[in-house]
Amino acid sequence: MMTADERMKDLNRHICVDYADNVSLSSYFRFCRSMLNMAKEYEKDGCKIRAYCLRKRFVILFIDHLSRREDFKRSGNEVRTSWCRECERVLKIVEKMHEEILQEFKAEELSRRKISAPPLGAIAAAADSTVAPPGADLENRSLPSSQSPSSTTSSLPSTATPVTISSCSLPQPPSPKPSATTPPKIDRSLKPSTVRLSLRNGLSPILVPRTLAATFIKVVEPNTRANRETCGTLCGYLSPEGDKLVVSHIIICKQIGTADSCTTTNEEELLKCLESGGLIVMGWIHTHPSQTAFMSSMDLHCHLSYQLMLPEAIAIVCAPKHEEVGYFSLTPDYGLNFVRDCKETGFHDHTSLRDLYTTCEHVIYTEGKVEIVDLR
Repeated sequence: MMTADERMKDLNRHICVDYADNVSLSSYFRFCRSMLNMAKEYEKDGCKIRAYCLRKRFVILFIDHLSRREDFKRSGNEVRTSWCRECERVLKIVEKMHEEILQEFKAEELSRRKISAPPLGAIAAAADSTVAPPGADLENRSLPSSQSPSSTTSSLPSTATPVTISSCSLPQPPSPKPSATTPPKIDRSLKPSTVRLSLRNGLSPILVPRTLAATFIKVVEPNTRANRETCGTLCGYLSPEGDKLVVSHIIICKQIGTADSCTTTNEEELLKCLESGGLIVMGWIHTHPSQTAFMSSMDLHCHLSYQLMLPEAIAIVCAPKHEEVGYFSLTPDYGLNFVRDCKETGFHDHTSLRDLYTTCEHVIYTEGKVEIVDLR
């Protein structure tokens, strides 16, 4: 049985960041906000360890990677200041939670020792053991100045195993408790009748309203008739059990669409929606006005930003002309790394003998409705 210190070290060892420098800064900002919203959901449901892991993951991602990017340094002063202050705020929470979790581990350890009736000396030794201070493993990381972010040093590898919803069950976490309150603007009636759903390829189920694609196609029909692609961000919340993702919203940002591409603008409006609604980004949806439902090279690179941060993330492709709808994701054992290592931009060929993407097997359809938030 591990000691409290060993459990804390093991917990921190599981907190990894999978970073790719060919993912846009705006994509990372989107998922940073989503990650922090997810942490709030976990904490509200009594899952302190999961909340701690996500918040610490954000701190590591921001200090070790995002603040060092040239495009971050070139960002407006308001953007840099806002994210630096957010990181400082979250870091304080992480340090506080570190101490709280460690004390809980110590209390459990002491309780086990009392039950086992050990010698008094052993209990005293456990109580006097040297404990790493909160955030000790972050001591080599420094918060960048809000005016001119500085470089940081870290012993953490830049590539590690991403954290999935299912893998957040780290060593001996507290049992999830039902949420006492319902977040605003979120309809939890979307929860299916099935109490427990099995994992697919190690991924937790993502619950999607059966009518979601049809609803989106109807809303963006004017663009489709004009042969312009339209895209939206899939958002939602954690199930009360904390082991499933529920898609409840599609946020359609201002965008520029062509016959075979779509580029969003004013993404700060998306961040505000995520923050105000406490929503989690779970993937994206877009149309192919004249083509079939498949993932182009640009689609694959776009989806990389979603799946790196949330392995359960899905890409929905709607092809109204061919009456096709596809639910796709990068193959975790090959496609994810292949696309991450590809430095090409625009439309290009991927010379691969293996499948880069596949049809999602972890999507579960529900009878709920989806809310469209159209920011155009």
